[in-house]
Amino acid sequence: MQSIKPLIPVTVLTGALGAGKTTLLNAVLRQVVAPNQRLAIIVNEFGAVGIDDVLVQSSSEEVVLLPGGCVCCAVRSDLVQAILQLERAVHRGEMPAFNRIVIETSGLAEPAPILQLFAESPALQGRFRLDAVVTVVDALLGEAALQSESTEWRQVLLADRLIINKCALQSAVALDALHARLSEINPQAECVRLIQPAHMQVNHFQQPDLPQGQRVDPKTLRTQHDDQTRSFVLAWETRTSMTTMGDWLHAITTQHGARLLRVKGIVAVTEIPCAVALHAIQHLVGAPDVLQLAPPTRSRVVMIVRGLEPEDVLPPWTVQVEALSS
Repeated sequence: MQSIKPLIPVTVLTGALGAGKTTLLNAVLRQVVAPNQRLAIIVNEFGAVGIDDVLVQSSSEEVVLLPGGCVCCAVRSDLVQAILQLERAVHRGEMPAFNRIVIETSGLAEPAPILQLFAESPALQGRFRLDAVVTVVDALLGEAALQSESTEWRQVLLADRLIINKCALQSAVALDALHARLSEINPQAECVRLIQPAHMQVNHFQQPDLPQGQRVDPKTLRTQHDDQTRSFVLAWETRTSMTTMGDWLHAITTQHGARLLRVKGIVAVTEIPCAVALHAIQHLVGAPDVLQLAPPTRSRVVMIVRGLEPEDVLPPWTVQVEALSS
């Protein structure tokens, strides 16, 4: 079998202004990490820095007002160029090889445009893969910021892992209330409480295991109104062809578009003897990422949707619908 070149995983580090993203990132960078945990960093909108070396590359993000009054964040191509510049710097011997990229976004940034970037950019496909969205939440101010569907709310909604920071400054009762609120918004995310920034570890940037769910009748997940946001899992045990799976993803993104807030999964396919990672966001389907892992015995895809029923997105093959526990 021909060897498959591993894709470089990318972590998006997001969170509100003042939540402590840079502090936690610096805490990890000060640690002595193994050679297989070397990071390269793209910080905010301004620069890219590799551990043990310095490489500055301008990168920016802009907000575009679309006709009709819709506001959409658009990540410009210079973010792609910043990622590729890191790769070129390694090839030229200007910085050590790295095993992961961490993109620290501005506290005002919406995470969705960066997720879309990895779904649509041909320059990144086959070389880099979106591995995890990590959102830092302020233990003191986080709950107040999550009372409405704000940028902070969406940062939590689309996260794979939630880091509650500054826990030493908050009471246990308040922390429990914040944890419950986060689980209500995003039951599929892993939640970590940090007492001190020094407790942040490099493995917090890695993709957590897909959340477990409990099999339910899809009818019990029926929405009460069209604006409700929820998460659920589609699971199956038989291998499916890549073509059939791709047709399904393109069909639901074409039909439902903006109501598919995020789709992610690890699946087994008939054509490849390895696990395959799938991801889609709104109208965009990312290229499948072949992982150097054994295929799962049970394929699982997490759906984060708005105003959709499970039956609206079911594939043509038989699946089980699982409710995510909060």
